[in-house]
Amino acid sequence: MKAIIPFKMENAKSRLSPLLSALERKEFAERMLEDVIHALDNSVVRKYEVLTGGTLDDAINGAIRDVQTPILIVMPDLPLIQPRHINEVVGSSADVVIAPGRGGGTNLLFLREPHLFKVQYHNTSFLRHVQIAQDRGMSVDIYDSFFVSTDMDVPEDLVELLIHGTGAAARYLCEIDVTISTISGRD
Repeated sequence: MKAIIPFKMENAKSRLSPLLSALERKEFAERMLEDVIHALDNSVVRKYEVLTGGTLDDAINGAIRDVQTPILIVMPDLPLIQPRHINEVVGSSADVVIAPGRGGGTNLLFLREPHLFKVQYHNTSFLRHVQIAQDRGMSVDIYDSFFVSTDMDVPEDLVELLIHGTGAAARYLCEIDVTISTISGRD
């Protein structure tokens, strides 16, 4: 069982720029990737590949085009993901398992027959991925998890990481003195 992680280094996590400098965002992105890899390393997944070139859709579709064995696609900004989440997703009997993001995106996508699927990320990709699977007659399971749905896109997202996180990304935020006000929370 293999996983792929699409990872963009240039201008990483630009929507966090009101809070983090370009260098801090780059380091934060690397630490989140470290957390995702740690979860994969401690799951049933036996190998992974980090995709660094091309657009998101092109990179993933190119990587899965001829793959005849199950594959897991994991977004790199899921520092709260745990091995048990991965094991539960790949343990499903469905042809396709989708873990939605809070904004309608797709944070985790398990494909039993990846060569039959073409991803379409961005915006409400969750709905598109459900429709793509249904159009191909594939069974679909929705994996609903707070930790897997919590990606780090905007400064407000960091609150959840600071509250629930224990990995490299959470530690990094503490190192650079990003904290939560216990009086006002998200404010």
